[in-house]
Amino acid sequence: MPLNGAVAFLLTCLVGLVGCSRPADGYSGPRGTVAGRLVIDGRPVPRGCQVVFMATRGSFIASGTVEHDGRYSLLYRVAEGLPVGEYVVQVGLPAGWGPAIAGSAGGSQSTDVNEISKAWIAAMPFPERYLAASTSGLEFTVQSGENTADFLLVTGPKRDAAS
Repeated sequence: MPLNGAVAFLLTCLVGLVGCSRPADGYSGPRGTVAGRLVIDGRPVPRGCQVVFMATRGSFIASGTVEHDGRYSLLYRVAEGLPVGEYVVQVGLPAGWGPAIAGSAGGSQSTDVNEISKAWIAAMPFPERYLAASTSGLEFTVQSGENTADFLLVTGPKRDAAS
């Protein structure tokens, strides 16, 4: 094979490999981006809370940080967005969140685990069920293109809804 033919063959192979490469997450189907708003009892959840989407099939996970008005946009390791499909959702506390827990007499910080747990749960900006996807009751179907996932959280019994 002449030198020019060998170079052309190698370039063709390289172009074929680049063109056939799969995205970093291994998914080659349709994708969607997700943004929305988290509201609890009619008020935005606190700035800095995290929203996490986890695929019910596969290992696709995306998260976003809530802004002052409850709005968030999910970030995912592939710029084109999340693979389409069903996701369960959980909400996380802002980084560095934690109530100052004084002793029952108002003195120094308590070391009683039960007292600390009760105070911590009472001070949370939303019910603790939202901290885990298995108990949050929040679900969303990501479709191709842009998606809006607004969640209306409640402090009472589960009546949450995605719009």
